[in-house]
Amino acid sequence: MSTGVTVDDAVVDQFAEFKKASNKNIFIIYKIDNDTKIVSETASGETEDFNAFLTHLPENDCRYALYKMDFTTSDGRPSTKLVSIAWSPDTAKIKSKMVYAGSKDALTKVLVGVAVKITATDLSEVTETLVQDACRKFN
Repeated sequence: MSTGVTVDDAVVDQFAEFKKASNKNIFIIYKIDNDTKIVSETASGETEDFNAFLTHLPENDCRYALYKMDFTTSDGRPSTKLVSIAWSPDTAKIKSKMVYAGSKDALTKVLVGVAVKITATDLSEVTETLVQDACRKFN
């Protein structure tokens, strides 16, 4: 289902910077602005951790997020993967859930190179351990 929501050009530029190894940001949170455009809402600093990231996911509204997850592969090598998270809590309004679900493809098309994709409806589905496990499946 297409909703007509587009991705802001600044999101594409920010993503190009974010995926560079020299970029120290850990995460980016995106929102749909005025039901028309996906825009960046928050970008982390280099010292924020996964728990800080979780505090940026609203309790009663949907968001998209990108996270640089550091993890150890099953054979013991340190690695980093870009993880796309579609946050759609059960407590969000139905309209918000529908607009975010229908617009996810627009964002996914511009986030080239993100292999790990997670959809979460509550915090128990987006724990650091679960995200790291999802990353290991792609190594």
